[in-house]
Amino acid sequence: MSITPVSAPNAPQPGFSPAYAWFVVAVLALANCVSFIDRLILSLLVQPIKADLGISDTQFSLLAGAAFAIFYCGMGLVIARWADRYSRKWIITCGVSLWCLMTALSGTARSYGQLFLYRIGVGVGEATLSPSAYSLLAGYFPPQRLALAIGIFSAGVTGGTGLAFLLGGATIGWVMGQGTIDLPLLGALSGWRLVLVIVGLLGLPVALLMLLVREPPREPGFAPASTVEVWQHFRGRLGSYGLVFLGYGTTAITAFSVMTWTPALYQRQYGASITEAAAVIGTVALVGGLLGAFAGGALADRLEAQGDRHAKLRVLYGCGLGLLLPSVIAPFMPTMHGHAAVIFFTFFFGTAATGPGGAYVQSITPDRMRAQMGAAYQLSLTLVGATVGPFAVGFVTDFVFRDEQRLGHSMALVSAIANPIAALVLWFALRAARARP
Repeated sequence: MSITPVSAPNAPQPGFSPAYAWFVVAVLALANCVSFIDRLILSLLVQPIKADLGISDTQFSLLAGAAFAIFYCGMGLVIARWADRYSRKWIITCGVSLWCLMTALSGTARSYGQLFLYRIGVGVGEATLSPSAYSLLAGYFPPQRLALAIGIFSAGVTGGTGLAFLLGGATIGWVMGQGTIDLPLLGALSGWRLVLVIVGLLGLPVALLMLLVREPPREPGFAPASTVEVWQHFRGRLGSYGLVFLGYGTTAITAFSVMTWTPALYQRQYGASITEAAAVIGTVALVGGLLGAFAGGALADRLEAQGDRHAKLRVLYGCGLGLLLPSVIAPFMPTMHGHAAVIFFTFFFGTAATGPGGAYVQSITPDRMRAQMGAAYQLSLTLVGATVGPFAVGFVTDFVFRDEQRLGHSMALVSAIANPIAALVLWFALRAARARP
């Protein structure tokens, strides 16, 4: 079953005005932005959390990666089955509420184990978003405009990254000057705990915005696919899905390691304060990510409109090439601003890949299983990237270099291994697509 084309390549699917369709994109992008703020705020709090809970870089990496990612992926597959059957709007609304509350409750944790459990809750809540959002957007936009729509939705990733650092840094600076504050139900909180409570509660209004989103109609004769049907479809197009999942997932190793560890790198290697580090990396993530999201999605859509049926994969592979060197070179720059100038390209090309990658998966997936295949795509992205990336850097720092001041060397080594593998796999994906009739 294919997506029904419409007469105008820039139009939304029937029944929705262009303005409303793009409003939905904006709301979903904002939800994505909030999800990454809640996901990455811990990256600014590496040093105080380590000192307070007495944990190592490796243990922190599990909080930032595995605790979130494993349950995010596992629940994502379950929730995606619901999204192919029930209201995607309400699934996302409940998910936003859950992850924001779990972020706030993280601030009440008094032990490593408690914080780990709350981070699992954040992952479960955020698992509702991407598979449901991909399916919603494919119901609002035809294939010729889907890459840009998903690219803008995905811009919430780096938008959230930038705002997590910029707003998080400002919040931390304010909180550190407030001392201890008594909050209803939560008790007396200060420092990093108070930061997490404030950040979590500030995201809750997005759940109210989701109430303004309408559920797009399914295709005529729609019936949700069973797990067996999804597996058969995936296996029948293993070359199409598998290489993209693996290649894009491997690029995410560098992306998540950079997002997680760069604030700590700036503090350790360049002597920056939390606020200074947050301002620099936040600005780079925000500008580079937003430019990349528009550039990647717009280029893929334009090439496809000109008749290039491999446009999405071609742009995806080009982004893989663009990611090869920046994160390997950046840690050896002599100044923090020099590092930021180079790592800008990691954010640019990393985000430019998100629209074409997500749109390609949706374009080869029938409507009745889009959410489930979107969840599988996110599984490859998050399970590989969010788990392996932060953990690998923390592990290499603790057990290979055995010196937290050599964090930059760890980041460069992990990127130098992951990036060429990702580019090679994406080249295989493009070559395989060219070989198919």
